[in-house]
Amino acid sequence: MRKRYSLHCGAAIGVLLAAGIGADAQAKAGRHHHAAMAAGADTVTQEKIESLTAAVSTLESRLNDESAARQADEARAQAAEAKADAAEADAQATRSELRAQIQTIPGEVKSDVAAAAAKPKASWADNTTLGMTVYTDLTDINQRPTPNKVNGAGADIKRAYVAINHTFNSVYSANLTVDLAPNGVVLNGGTFGTGTLQGSEAIKYAYIQAAYDPRFIVKVGAAQMPWIPFVEDTYGYRFVEKVPVDYNKVGNSSDWGVNLHGDFGKGLLDYSVSVVDGAGYKNPVRSQAMDVEGRVNVNYMGFIGALGGYSGQLSNDIQQAPPPLAKQTATRWDALVAYVNPMFRVGFEYFEAQDWKVVTATTPDRQEGYSLWGAWNFYPKFSVFGRYDWGNPSEKLAPSARVQYYNIGINYEPVKTLDHNATPAATARTDVGSKAV
Repeated sequence: MRKRYSLHCGAAIGVLLAAGIGADAQAKAGRHHHAAMAAGADTVTQEKIESLTAAVSTLESRLNDESAARQADEARAQAAEAKADAAEADAQATRSELRAQIQTIPGEVKSDVAAAAAKPKASWADNTTLGMTVYTDLTDINQRPTPNKVNGAGADIKRAYVAINHTFNSVYSANLTVDLAPNGVVLNGGTFGTGTLQGSEAIKYAYIQAAYDPRFIVKVGAAQMPWIPFVEDTYGYRFVEKVPVDYNKVGNSSDWGVNLHGDFGKGLLDYSVSVVDGAGYKNPVRSQAMDVEGRVNVNYMGFIGALGGYSGQLSNDIQQAPPPLAKQTATRWDALVAYVNPMFRVGFEYFEAQDWKVVTATTPDRQEGYSLWGAWNFYPKFSVFGRYDWGNPSEKLAPSARVQYYNIGINYEPVKTLDHNATPAATARTDVGSKAV
C-alpha cells in the first residue's frame, strides 16, 4: 500500500515538474513577461509540493496506525482462542474425574452400609467409665506412749474405691463410688494392720450432677464436702495419711445432701457450699435441721489461699421424749495457704473446732490443730515428701492431751495417676497425757 501511494506522489510531482517546464518555456517564449511573475509562480509550485508531501505523510501515519491496531486485534484473538482451548481441556479433565468419582460411589455406599450394619447400636456404656483408686503405702510406724500392734514396718491399704461415672449429656451426669474399707486396727483416725477389703463399709459418693455453668454446678446425693477433698488435692499425699480435719473427726469428706460449687475467673476464685444431714456418708439419717459447710479459695500463679467453715448439730436435732436434751451446735473454721507447681509443693493448714465431741450444752469443748507439709519432685517420677502435725484434741475431755504426728518418705510414680512408695516412709504419732485419740 505504501508503494502505491509513493507512485501517485511521484506522478503528481512529475505533473508539477512538467507544468513548471512548460511555464518556463512559455516564459522564454514570452520574453516580455516580468521577472516578478516568474518568481511568484515558483513559490506557488513549491507550496503545492510541500502540501502534497504533508498529505502523503499523514496518510502513511494513518495506515501505520491501522496496521498496528489490526495486529493487536489478531494477537487478542489468538490469546482468546488459546484460553478457550485450555478451558476445553480443563472441562474434559473435570468430566473425566467426575466420571471416575461417580463410578466409585456404589462401592463407597456399600462399604458405608456394611460398616453401619457392623457397628453396634449406641448404649449407656458408651458414656460410662469405670475406675478404681487405692490408697496404699509401705511404712514404718512408731506410735507412743502405749505400745500396740500398729508399730513396726509393713504395708497398709488405707482405702480402695471403685467408681462408676455416667454422662447423660453436656449438663447432667452421675457418679457412684463404693468405699472398700480395710478390716484392721483403727487408731488415731487411721486404719492399720493386715485385713481384707470389704464392700460393706459405705457408699462414698452417689449423686446426680447438673453442670449448668462453670460458676454454678449442683450435686444432689452423697457428694464431696467443701473442705477435706480440697485439702487432699492440694496436699497430694492422701495415700500416706488423712488430713487433720479428717483424722481428728471434726469433719466429713462426703455427706448426704446438696452441694453447690463453681469457678470464677478461669480458676482464680472457687467456692463450694454443702447443706447436709451432718452424720457423714456412712450414716444417711434424717434430722430436723441440716448442717452447712462452705469454702472459698483464691488461686494465683501457684499460690493458694482458702477459708472454710462448718455449723450444725451433726444430725442430733431429732425428736425425743420429754425432757429433751439441750442440743450443742458444732462449729469449725479452717484456713489454708499453699504454693503448688510441677516441681514442688508446700502448705500450711489450721483448724479450730467447737463442741464436736459433745451433744449437750452443759459440756462445751474446743479443739485445734495444724499441719505443715511439703514435697519436692527432685527427679522424673521421684519425689520426697514430709509433714508435721500438732493438735490439742480436747480442752475439756482431755485438757493435757497433745497429738504430734510426722512422716517423711520417697514417692515413686511409674505411670501417671499411679503413686507408690518405693521406699519405707517413716511415720510417727505421739499422744502425750492421754490415750490414743
